Parts: sequence; structure tokens; C-alpha cells
Amino acid sequence: MIDAVAVDRLAADVLVVLREHTANPHLSFAAPPRVLTGGFWAELLAFRVDDAPDGWPAELVVRVMPDPVVAAKETAVQGAVAAQGFPTPAVRLAGGPDAGLGRAFMVMDLADGAPLLAGLGGSTTVAALPRLLRRLPDVLASTMAALHRLDTAPVRARLVASGTPVVDIPGLLTGLAESARACGRADLVAVAQWLRAHPPAPEPDVICHGDLHPFNVLVADDGRVTVLDWSAAVLAPAAYDVAFTSLLLAEPPITAAAPVRAALRGVGALLAHRFRRRYERATGPVSPQSLRWHTALVCLRALVQVASWSRGLDEHRGHPWLLSGPAIAARLARITATAVDAR
Repeated sequence: MIDAVAVDRLAADVLVVLREHTANPHLSFAAPPRVLTGGFWAELLAFRVDDAPDGWPAELVVRVMPDPVVAAKETAVQGAVAAQGFPTPAVRLAGGPDAGLGRAFMVMDLADGAPLLAGLGGSTTVAALPRLLRRLPDVLASTMAALHRLDTAPVRARLVASGTPVVDIPGLLTGLAESARACGRADLVAVAQWLRAHPPAPEPDVICHGDLHPFNVLVADDGRVTVLDWSAAVLAPAAYDVAFTSLLLAEPPITAAAPVRAALRGVGALLAHRFRRRYERATGPVSPQSLRWHTALVCLRALVQVASWSRGLDEHRGHPWLLSGPAIAARLARITATAVDAR
């Protein structure tokens, strides 16, 4: 959590950047900026400005990101899908570490709504199961299907224009193998080798969000949906996105007593099944072989990321990959017939 002093410093720097960009030295905040919580990677500060530039809303968010390469990719992808009418906040301004904040950032519209699973946990989740079973798979599936119907060309064009590598499945797998090797995880290197040796049949790439789960989807009171956080976006077969969301639903990252957790995993498996069925109803069938292979890739991604945190796990306490790590490792071992350490 960003402390009060850091918030004040960031707010002051944001105001300087906004004044310079808009050529309006009198631009000011209408109220003190506030921290938005919920993410593990970026810092978010919401604010309202007086005399917003033409075409800008008064309510805005600055997203400050620690990795300039990932930030450039996220900005390019989010801008491209927003320009195609997909429900994600419009990007109004973006810059790298040398653009005034010391880190990469983007300024975007403040999204309306609350996450699909806002306020749920433990026994509260059990009480809300009937509503979850009805609503959650439909929203996730329809949102993902709409994303996968978009044109990939504008995303590629923006990535190229920003000098950012186009992230695809071969590149993702190579990066995971290299990271696993750097972490000393021979078991995960072996998984990457298995995936290379058993590729699925070629499929066309779509725009994959890569992190489409209930807390990255906001739903407003009128039912409007907004998708957030494009840091994990890739151009990949649709099965990659379907695998990610199915895995998160089937292995819910919720801390609860053993009996409750067992019940939640059963419900999660049902939610994942309903999500896939609704997605396929909107788009056509997903190859079971491709889904299985991409599920293994998502599991590898999760475990490599956790391995990279080995000396800083406290900073990531509560992250879904930590809460569901043992179940993900077991699933990966079953798919690849490779011994996988659950640490």
C-alpha cells in the first residue's frame, strides 16, 4: 500500500505532468486524489480535475507501472482495443520513466462499477453461490467473446509504433523457460521442454487479455461492463484466454476452512464448465487438446512467477498464484506427466 507521503508526492508530480501536457498552468484537482486498491503490480491514483481538456472526463486515474516495457505494451493494447469500441478506459496520456513521474504511467478514464466478486470471501461466498452461478459465467464469457472478435491488426500496429515487442505464445514460452532456469527450477524448465515437444495444432491469434478474472471486470449498476489491467495481454489462440479464466474459476484463490474450500472448488469447477459452454455458444467450439495445452502453459506461467518472488513473498501475500499454487502444480503435473514442485 502506498503511504500518505508517497501519495502526496505522486499527486504533485501528476499535476505538473498534466499542466505541461495540456499547456494549462492553472489546471488543478477538484478534490484530493485517492488511492485505488486491488492490484498487485501497479499503483493507481484516482482524481478529479477542474477545467478538464476538451474531450476528457473530469474523473481520471493515473496508473503507475514498475516495468516500462510491460507498461508500453499495456498502453498500446488498451488504447487499441478502446479505439475499437471495446469496454475499457480510454487512455488520455502515457509516458515512460523520463516523462515526469520517474516510472512509466498512463492517465485514463475512471471506470464506473464494482468487480464481479466485490466483497465476497469465505462463508459470504457460499451464501452468494446461486447468484454467482447465474451471472458470473455469462459476463466473463460474453466479455471474452467480444474481445476475441476484435481485429488484431491495430494492436500489432500500436506495438510496432511504440517499439514494443509483439508478445505471442512462442515468445511467452521462451521467456518462461528462461525465467525458470534463472530461478533454478529444473522441474519448470522440464515442463517448458514438454510443451515445446507437444505443441497443439496451429490456430489463428486473437487479442487475449491474459488475466480475465472477476476482479478485472467491473459491472456498473446499469449492467455496463468495463475490463481493466492489460499487463498480461498477448496475441494468442483463443484457448489461452479460455484456459486462464477456466483455471482461475476452477481453482478459486480464496482462503477458507478446509470444508468450505472443498465446496468452493466444486462450485469453481461448475463455474468453469459453464463459462466454457457459454463462450463456445458465442464463438464455436474450443479444441480440447488446445485447451489442455494452454492450461499447462498458464499453470507454468503461474509457478514461474511465484518462483521469481522467492525472496519477496510478503510483498505478494494474498496473490491468487500463492493461494492456489499447490492445486496449480498438481494440475500441471497431471497434464504433462512431469514432476512439479508445489513450492
